[in-house]
Amino acid sequence: MCRRDTNDVLIRRFLDRYQVNLLSMPGRRVQCGSVYIKEGGRLAAPGSLNDIVEPKITLEKPFVEDQLPDLSGTWSDAVSVNVGLGLMENFLTAIGAVGVIDELRASVRRSNTRNIAFRFEHVSRESLSATGLGAALAGRRLSRSNPWIREGNQYYAVAAVLRSRSLSIQGRDEQDSAVDLGAGLATVVDTEVGVEVQRKSESELVFSGRDALAIGVELYELRWHEDEQELAFHTVKGTLPLRGIEEREPPDPVFIGDEENVLIAPEELAPGE
Repeated sequence: MCRRDTNDVLIRRFLDRYQVNLLSMPGRRVQCGSVYIKEGGRLAAPGSLNDIVEPKITLEKPFVEDQLPDLSGTWSDAVSVNVGLGLMENFLTAIGAVGVIDELRASVRRSNTRNIAFRFEHVSRESLSATGLGAALAGRRLSRSNPWIREGNQYYAVAAVLRSRSLSIQGRDEQDSAVDLGAGLATVVDTEVGVEVQRKSESELVFSGRDALAIGVELYELRWHEDEQELAFHTVKGTLPLRGIEEREPPDPVFIGDEENVLIAPEELAPGE
């Protein structure tokens, strides 16, 4: 399910229609105009483009689509319990529902669940145009005063963010029949952080948080070309110089990570690590 060659209908819509990198850990920090820095095999938590480019830029206001009907409410294929619970635990941790994780695992064991399907509710999208992002970066360079700007690192600008505040799961047994995940989980977990669990049916539970979390990002790689003294988009089809961008086709978004894994996992890194 988490490979790039998957046939899972939900994952294929994320990959093919929206060209996004799915986040293994949903979060609140990332937004349009954020930047990820890749150092070796690790990806740092998102920062701001203005932290790494000079002179500073002003971005257009992101275009907001309140709901993407082709993603909202679409079930994934059933995946193994270990994979399904891993995704759920990351989502529950991000919305502040850590206390329900052990109860969820116990419920899965009691119900003899073998596979889990999931779906996101009310998926929204915030996006910058590729040309607008390019125009904002025209004439800029990577800031040499930032210690993260060094040989070997890679820089990925966020042009779009997909968000959702709730995730549903459905348990299935060895015969792919729905199983009862337990009525005891259908309670408000924490009123202070606004976490709620709803039981839509015997087999479906919906976990919701107060805020919509980033679940996927559309990225473009930035590279400084020393010989040409210009910043460029780098895509799977080559580079797109930002000067004269209106005369060219917008670049394709790029994926980061290995060729197989769909999920990317940013982590906090200290300068110099």
